[in-house]
Amino acid sequence: MRPELYTAPLQKTLPEVTFPSLQPISAPSGWQLYVLTDTTVPLVVLQLLLPVGSAHAPQPGLTQLTMRGLLCGTHRLSADEFHRRLERHGAMVSLRVGRDSCALACVCLSSALPEVGELLREMLAEPALADEELQREQQRQYAALLEWCQEPDALAEYALFSALAPEHPYRYLPLGAPSVVAALTAEECRQWYATLLRFRPRLCLVGGAVEVESIVQWLDRLHCCLPAATESVPALPQLPSRWEHTVALIHKPGAVQSAVAMALPAPSLTEEGYAEALLLTMLLGGYFLSRLNRRLREQEGLSYGVGATMAPLRAGALILITGAFDTPQVGRACQIILQEVERLGTEPLEQEELQRGLRVVSGALLRQMVTLEGVLSFYGGFLVQGVSPEFPVQLFARLRTLTPEAVWPVQQRLFRAERVALALSGPIEELRYQVASLGRAVEIAPPCPEA
Repeated sequence: MRPELYTAPLQKTLPEVTFPSLQPISAPSGWQLYVLTDTTVPLVVLQLLLPVGSAHAPQPGLTQLTMRGLLCGTHRLSADEFHRRLERHGAMVSLRVGRDSCALACVCLSSALPEVGELLREMLAEPALADEELQREQQRQYAALLEWCQEPDALAEYALFSALAPEHPYRYLPLGAPSVVAALTAEECRQWYATLLRFRPRLCLVGGAVEVESIVQWLDRLHCCLPAATESVPALPQLPSRWEHTVALIHKPGAVQSAVAMALPAPSLTEEGYAEALLLTMLLGGYFLSRLNRRLREQEGLSYGVGATMAPLRAGALILITGAFDTPQVGRACQIILQEVERLGTEPLEQEELQRGLRVVSGALLRQMVTLEGVLSFYGGFLVQGVSPEFPVQLFARLRTLTPEAVWPVQQRLFRAERVALALSGPIEELRYQVASLGRAVEIAPPCPEA
């Protein structure tokens, strides 16, 4: 890495970011509808978000299988016919299942919206969720789970959540648990889908060359076909805000590179200090010139990359630190990460480093605002957490005003090495010896013993 990249002077002014404004539209009970009209593109982007995810389901993996089942045809159309009709209109439909929410997205030409909208309405209101199709999806999901269980980074994250909250559904990724997924039935999917649709608020975000009246009419037709009763999302057990300083180990025999996952408790979206924590996480490990990447990759040569991200989960926000290292170097890498966490909590920031982080945040926002999908996803990620549409704009306005003096109290409160939860995946006996000085070792059973 050329030294001048670290010392190049920064412009004093931050790039301006324009946030397109979503127009809230009156919607049927239990829905929130927002429209972003843009006649400069001949497209319509529609996103539906449900405020429940994999963690809310009675069985790990049930939400993933149920939502995938929506793409397997309707009572009137087989899966092949359904997808042929989408292709005929040039429409693309995708699904995402997270721990806290589900999202369905569709992109099509505005001229095809009436036909595509009717297909979407039929898919959501009259899904077949047939035994044969769901069995095929179940087999795909099971195979994906076994593949996931071979990934050291996935195992390290599983070990981390298992150590923090052994009974919490967050420990499973949306794919679930193999022993559970193998036993799921189509009837369980049908029952869970009927339950899923009752939770509020259901969100509908639409952007592009669209007439507001046509979207309201479409949503009214869809609403009439769904369960009338709505209820609040059931509360998930809260993750602990403090934990014993332990090291969770999960066995991945023969791993040339072992994975590390660490966590620090963090403020939630609406708590004081969230904006400061978001910026500090970026400086710690959120971009190429971050502290962890510079130290572990550029100076020490221990990793191709190490990162830190904010995870504003509904049941407890975390700062997650992840990386992969040659197994003989894992202990040394962990010591360095803990040193950098401690340094961030005991040394005030320089103005230049803070400005560099703010420019990275601004640049990422500018890139996301280029497309309709990016704009709607940006807002949707916040709205589905229950905040107002003004919140993300206010959040990033707050970020741009931060100073080293404003950030310093949050640094001192959050970034302490003794508050870090640590998990590792790799050859367990080699790892146990290397991290013996970091805390009491706890062995976590692998999620896929059959893998």
